[in-house]
Amino acid sequence: MHDFLPESHADEKQFYYEKAWNGSIINYEGNLNGFYYLTSLTPVIINSRVIEVNGTAIEITEHRKNTLKIQELEKLSLIGELAAGVAHEIRNPLTCVTGFAQMIKELSSDKTIDSYMDIVLRELNRINAIVNEFIFIAKPKENMKIREVDIKALVSHVVEFMKPQATLKGIHLIKSIHFDQTFTIQCDPNQITQVLMNLIQNAIEATTDPATQEIVISLKNMHGESVSIEIIDKGSGISQERQKRLFEPFYTTKEKGTGLGLMMCRRIIENHSGTIEINSQLGEGTTVIINLPKAFNHHQIQG
Repeated sequence: MHDFLPESHADEKQFYYEKAWNGSIINYEGNLNGFYYLTSLTPVIINSRVIEVNGTAIEITEHRKNTLKIQELEKLSLIGELAAGVAHEIRNPLTCVTGFAQMIKELSSDKTIDSYMDIVLRELNRINAIVNEFIFIAKPKENMKIREVDIKALVSHVVEFMKPQATLKGIHLIKSIHFDQTFTIQCDPNQITQVLMNLIQNAIEATTDPATQEIVISLKNMHGESVSIEIIDKGSGISQERQKRLFEPFYTTKEKGTGLGLMMCRRIIENHSGTIEINSQLGEGTTVIINLPKAFNHHQIQG
């Protein structure tokens, strides 16, 4: 087995096979190259001696995917209920506190107090941003406004908007558009803008090496039926283990992250009948690939 399987897989199967050859009936679930299977190992015993082991494997990839999808939807439903309650309870007092903080800053002539109030207002704005994320999770379809959008103009606008932030870190944002003609898609431009800003911000934060200060935002026309948007950085990258959990709610690799940003991005893209995937190598960089269809499918919106 070590000749054709990864070492960890071979070691695991060797352990199960040895137990079977010692007389135990073994059932286990395994996966290889994206396929999941159930295996049963049954020893054949004659005169108190195992003479052979019969193995049966059943592929359960679709079942496994459906189970994971159901678990994810259940988790999202619980988060949605929590989000609705938290947002409702926090928003009113938050608005009140923010208003009084702004009044104190305006009435104050003390520079020390002003600097303190700037910090207070900045943190209150951060709390408000988190509340807004919760509200979106609770009601993703609310305020969704689909219209014909020039995707080339939208991407160009986002890149120009994010350039000053990148420049502060000495990073070059490079826009690479692979077609000349206008290409319109049906989408909510505000939500797609929010996704791109979030992903470019992630790329900026991951790009720390002075030798790799470049982020490419690439836009491709996929046979006239859809567009592909890629955000490519040469930053710190993400380990394979962390990649598996990136879209989980409340999972974050950032010190001050909420763990909701990428989950929200995926929800928005899927609500537009699109797909999002992340490919990364630790120490080499990350590529995020978004595919958006030209025509919007209303039936695929998730609640």
